[in-house]
Parts: sequence; C-alpha cells; structure tokens
Amino acid sequence: MARLTPLMEQMKASGFVYDLVATQFYQGVASGGVQQDFEYGGKVDQFVILDSGKLGLWQGMTMTMHAETRFGDDVNQDAVGFAPANIAMLYPKSGEHDTAITGLSFAQALNQDVQAVFGKFNAVDLFYSLYPQTGRGIDGFMNASMVIPVSVARVAPLSFMGAGVQKYRGKQVQGAFLVYDTQNTATTSGFDDLFDNGANILAFWRFFTDVGGLPGSHGFGGIWSTGEFVPFDPAGFVFVPEEGIVAVPQDGAYTLLYILEQTLWMDCCHQERNISLLSQWGIADQATSPIGWSANIGLQATGFSDSRPHDSFGVGYFHTGISNDLQDLFSPLLPLQDVDGVEMYYSAAIAKGIQLTTDLQIIEPAFVNDDTAVVFGLRLSAGL
Repeated sequence: MARLTPLMEQMKASGFVYDLVATQFYQGVASGGVQQDFEYGGKVDQFVILDSGKLGLWQGMTMTMHAETRFGDDVNQDAVGFAPANIAMLYPKSGEHDTAITGLSFAQALNQDVQAVFGKFNAVDLFYSLYPQTGRGIDGFMNASMVIPVSVARVAPLSFMGAGVQKYRGKQVQGAFLVYDTQNTATTSGFDDLFDNGANILAFWRFFTDVGGLPGSHGFGGIWSTGEFVPFDPAGFVFVPEEGIVAVPQDGAYTLLYILEQTLWMDCCHQERNISLLSQWGIADQATSPIGWSANIGLQATGFSDSRPHDSFGVGYFHTGISNDLQDLFSPLLPLQDVDGVEMYYSAAIAKGIQLTTDLQIIEPAFVNDDTAVVFGLRLSAGL
C-alpha cells in the first residue's frame, strides 16, 4: 500500500480508513496448457475500516469491508485447471464482470489479546491476515498454489459467513477458532442457504520462534466439515473438470495444515528489507476433495538492493497431488496426474504507490494429454 497522505492520516486518527488498489493484468499461455492465449483484465479492490472507539461509539469494535470489481478476461482455465495462474481474478466470480462485497466482518475485542469475529469473510484476506507475505495476488505471487495451501479448496470457499475468536500475540494472529458456512457467498448475501450443507470448523495455532535473532513460526491447523461432497464438486480455488460423472456424496471432509515461515535475513536498521521463506503443506480427504495433498515453498526478498529499496522478488515451487478418488472416477475418460509448477516474479516500484511486476510460471498440468504450460504475465498495481 502507498504511504498515507496527511488527509488519510487524519481520517485514520478519526476512526475511518479507506484504501483503493487498481490492478491490471496482461497474462497468457505462451506454450502448452489447455490452449495458447493472452488476455487482459483487472481488478479494483476497495477497503473500508471503521474503528468504533475512535468514532466516538463503544470501544473495541472494528468493521472491515472489502469490495471488489472484476473486469476483462483471464487465462485461469487456459493454463492448468488445478493451479489457477491468477488467484486475484477468481474474485468476485471467475469469468464474469462483476462488483461485489466479498468481505464484511466485525471484530470485538474481548481483552488485550482476544477478539470475537463474525460476518462475511474473504478467504484470501483471512489468510493474508495470518501471513501477509503471501500477498493477495495483487502483489507477491500470482498462482493460487503459491498464495494458499490449495488442499483447503474443498473446505475453504472464496467467501463465507462465519463466527469465531482470534488470539493475538502483539499484532500477529497466533490462534483462531472459526465456525463457518460451506457455501461460497462472494456474490450473495449468504443468508439464503446458510448452513444448508452443514458447517466447517477451523482451528489454528502458531508457535513463534527466534532463530539467530530472526523471527519465524510453525503453524498447525485443521478444518473439519459436516457437509456432503463428491471430489468433483465445484471448489473455489481450483477448476474441476465437468465430465458428467455420477458419484455418491460422502459425509464429512477435512484438511490438515502445517505452515512454516522463517526470516533468513533482515536489515537491522530497516526491517522491511528482508529475505524470507514460507512453506505450506496440507492433506485432505480424498473421497470428498479434488486435492489429496499439496505443498509449496517460496523465497521472497524485499528491498534487497540499496538502489531499488521498494522492489521485491520471489521464486517458488508447488506440488498438487490430485485426489486418487477423482483420478479413478475420471480414468480412462480423462486421465489425470499430479501438478508441479514453479513461479518467479520481480516487482519494480516505478512511481510512488505504483508497482510493475513481471511473472513467469512453468506448470506440469493435471491433464495427461496437455503439454507443460509456460505462462507469462505483467501486472500493474496502483494504490492510494
């Protein structure tokens, strides 16, 4: 985000924060994949944060709203279905020009470290609050498999209604317990079919570490669902083929997660200049999820050059293990295999609040008959 202007500082002090980020993408499949094509599209993300105490109301409550506008086209289904090359363009609804409030949540402080939360949650925003280095697809990595552990695809809709509690350690979330709906509510109110297909229950805890004076953490989590699913049911963070297969829905679904983060180098005078490692691992119920397990590892560097203090760079590898049950259902009609990919990006600050990013992805696709996809992209983000 850009540096706050004096007016924005005044607004923040009064309990009102407004942020807008406009992002444009030109991305395409240079070779391989489902089909070769380049597309132009973009997003406008608007964030509003209200602090009830600073507004002169009761103390301890914060409202956060995220409104998203999507326009143009993307290559998410042209590249590799199980590894969307542009996670940002999944919102509010993939393939459609739309504006929607994808997040509208409330947090009430119960004490200095614990707060109750409820409302509509944007899944990427929720994960970003835990690990901001992942970005939201409008900065950092672009492929969904590098931003989130995609093994959560079955039990983490793009946007959902829910409530729970969060435990903080300073400004970082240390633990969370959340009960939420199984339905995706990115473009709906979420009340019409609330809990019609059961509920998801999330528990997460993070152990903070210090290695040689450099911060890190080990996060462990699990999500259990009471809903009924089959492996090829739509999942927000991956595109599952629709082949007219019939299967008996299974009760329940789960995902177990482990997330490692570790700062490898930090400028002692400017902590925003650093090199960090992040690795996300997850396993899921193969009878109900399109993903059996997933893993990724990424290195990111920010401000590593004295001459380019606001530039950043990242390189990562991901593996997505397609569910054995899904492979059995689709074989031999549509033979599937596990997905492997690498992503590299360089983000250059070309003006105040404006970042130009070049991005390269090389992905071994899930569809056996497709060649390795080479995906090249440009991203231009401008914020207030």
